[in-house]
Amino acid sequence: MLHPPLSHVLGTGRACTFVFALFFVLYHLCYENIIHRTDGLEYLSDWTFISLGVTFGFLTAYSLSPNTMSGYPATATFTRIAHSTTWPTNVVSTTGAWYSFVFFPQCFALEGVDNYPWCYLEWYRLCEHGLNMVILFLDWNFGKVPIKRGDFGYSLLFLGTYSAWTMYLQFHTGKCPYVMFDFDSGWASVPWFNAAFVGVSGAFFLSKYLFDRRDLKREEGVGGAVLPVHAKYDAVGERDNTDEYE
Repeated sequence: MLHPPLSHVLGTGRACTFVFALFFVLYHLCYENIIHRTDGLEYLSDWTFISLGVTFGFLTAYSLSPNTMSGYPATATFTRIAHSTTWPTNVVSTTGAWYSFVFFPQCFALEGVDNYPWCYLEWYRLCEHGLNMVILFLDWNFGKVPIKRGDFGYSLLFLGTYSAWTMYLQFHTGKCPYVMFDFDSGWASVPWFNAAFVGVSGAFFLSKYLFDRRDLKREEGVGGAVLPVHAKYDAVGERDNTDEYE
């Protein structure tokens, strides 16, 4: 049996994430890019933050209007796939950013000035490489959305699409968003591209492990009073087995 008030609390939190992501896109990726010529959609973290916003937009709908959304199974599938893709790609973009911060600083490539470490500590970079993971882990703790092994390929497709975008940018503008992926460096860029795909694969299965452990603990708690109370408040509709998507 669902508990609407607490489901609405979760939905409200997801709605706040969606609204903030929308603000981020409109203000930073659109307005600031037009006025100050910032990075636009050049970087992977821009794409992954947009993915997070889209995912939480659909999750909000499932939390706040479960009866309405339960009539659209295809939308439930899309939401699950988006969620399964958002997790590993955000893990990769965040891990890559902090790896670069420590071992491979590229402030000049990012900002046009060598102002390390401040180029990594801009508010929008902290949102894309810190706040994003806080949001995802909070939803992991309070939500019930799964990660399915069959959705693994979508993370590779997401990263492959972004890789094609970097190639387009390099051919069109003569500049690659990431120094390590720059084709002008010759074969040196190939290991980095391969590492990115290996990384997103590892991130997917690590994320799946975290979700499987979460769900296992909740199942074990059914008979032993260990089940977190909030685990019951994240369902779309028990009648059509879409409860896992909310």
